[in-house]
Amino acid sequence: MRPVAKGLPPQIEYAHYRDALDDLAGQIGLFCSYCEQPIQHAPEIEHVQPKSLEPHLERSWNNLLLGCTNCNKTKSDNPVDRTQVAFPDTDNTFRGLVFLEDGKITVSRHLTGEQTELIRQVVGLVRLDRHPDAEERDDRPTARDKRAYLRRDVWALAKRCLGHIEQPENNPSIRSIVAEVLAPSKGFFSLVDRN
Repeated sequence: MRPVAKGLPPQIEYAHYRDALDDLAGQIGLFCSYCEQPIQHAPEIEHVQPKSLEPHLERSWNNLLLGCTNCNKTKSDNPVDRTQVAFPDTDNTFRGLVFLEDGKITVSRHLTGEQTELIRQVVGLVRLDRHPDAEERDDRPTARDKRAYLRRDVWALAKRCLGHIEQPENNPSIRSIVAEVLAPSKGFFSLVDRN
């Protein structure tokens, strides 16, 4: 999960939380703050602290992220203790997860026990670990939840691109096209081989 650098708040508080959409998109891009997929239709403003439980934070820049429909709906109005969960806008979540070739994710084994628990909490909060091959039905994605499939497909594409880049006769412009055009359009920035 990529760390999200929102930068200084363009506004501390908005008249309506939806007014923050353009500022969030401009600062962090139209990608889900949790699963990293590009948000191509109807980006959702995600409230870290649910607005139903913490109405005073509903329009606060520090409480807002962008989310895809799956992550936002899964997280729902679950109460959040920011000290017990790693969040992409406050923690280095990139080193916390390992994305696997088959679309599964796992917590990095290079973390302390406390860091591991913080990462597990955010994964559980948005159910980022749902996978079609899971033994338990509740651990499988719903019919509309395509996050694991998208991760798998982007991993395969990244592997093909890497093969082209590593060719001895590689045209230098291929690396540029992959880095500047293809990768940003596909999202899933944390898909790296950490072996």
